[in-house]
Amino acid sequence: MTAQTSCLACGDDRLDPVADLGDAPVLTGALFPTREAARGAVCGRLDLAVCLDCGHVQNVAFDPALVQYDVSYDNSLHFSATFQQYSDELVARLVDECGIRGKHVVEIGSGKGDFLASLSEAGGNTGIGYDPTVAPDTTIPGVTLVQDYFSPGDQVEKYELLACRHVLEHLDHPAAMLASLAESAPQEALFYFEVPSAEFNFGPDGLWDCIYPHVSYFSTESLSALVRRSGFEIVSLRRSFHGQFLSLEARARPDAASSSITTSDTTWTGADVSSSGRTGDVETHLALVRSFAERWRSTVARWQDEVVTLRERGESLAVWGAGSKGVNFVNAVDPDGQVTVVDLNPRKDGHYLPGAGHRVGLPESLAGRAVSQVLITNPVYYAEICDQVAQLGVVAKVVTV
Repeated sequence: MTAQTSCLACGDDRLDPVADLGDAPVLTGALFPTREAARGAVCGRLDLAVCLDCGHVQNVAFDPALVQYDVSYDNSLHFSATFQQYSDELVARLVDECGIRGKHVVEIGSGKGDFLASLSEAGGNTGIGYDPTVAPDTTIPGVTLVQDYFSPGDQVEKYELLACRHVLEHLDHPAAMLASLAESAPQEALFYFEVPSAEFNFGPDGLWDCIYPHVSYFSTESLSALVRRSGFEIVSLRRSFHGQFLSLEARARPDAASSSITTSDTTWTGADVSSSGRTGDVETHLALVRSFAERWRSTVARWQDEVVTLRERGESLAVWGAGSKGVNFVNAVDPDGQVTVVDLNPRKDGHYLPGAGHRVGLPESLAGRAVSQVLITNPVYYAEICDQVAQLGVVAKVVTV
């Protein structure tokens, strides 16, 4: 494995160190049948650097040979009513405002097929999704799911929409895939790309988003640079899902590199990108990124002490959410794997998380237990989780970490 020396977004070679976070589980969304297997999960080094030109952050120690996705990987968020509402609003936008009705849709990284199923049902669309993690027996009316990675050469039929959600950040050569898509795109096809927002990732509420599967951390500036230099014209670029995602609509254009950015009048949750074409203040973003390492160290140390203190008092706490953020948090603050972890996804019940080997239970398992604090790693779910904790009759303080 050769260390990366150039920016994956803009191609520049001015990378500056940000934080070396040591070894971390390669697949935070993987599930294991035993604690021993989970504690033996493959790990890789997280060494973050930032591009001084566009503000892009990437793991310069990333080794693609370590990452092998299969059906045991599960990062579905659709069991949350809060996330499902966001997904439904996105589907409605694509169907009603973008005219994706009675069309053929391709989705790269379709996961278990939730989004493609909703888009097909709402708009009477047909679709094909590519993802190595899909269960081979999954059946969705009007949708074909391929248990494999997507290659542009594999897609021969015409499509009116290509969706690629939370995939670009996983690729060690995102520009190559995007350039192939732009070159082979059907005329006037719409592309929808979605990635985590680095403005949130490195802000005060996004501390637990740095995980090994994410090679890249896109800001509005760096995502714009990547997409435009790969042969696309940006139609709309904005922050969504309470500022946590970047949502980008684009069309393939041979002269896209010299085009300006425009935005639609539609308002989503989060701040719109300026209609002038300015996509962010790189210097401000660099300052935010450079403050990350110290915030990470101090927060991890504080919660490590808190876990020990509560345990010595005979009190218990639970972490609600076994997604990537939750896995990152429990591995950082509880390396012995003793903290209780719960998740709404029934497919995770009784399985173990990579790294420290925390066992996952359903939220119902907290009922009747003396839990003093319920910790959550994403503030957007605070109200939803507070309601669910109360419904379970659990008298505990819900705390965003």
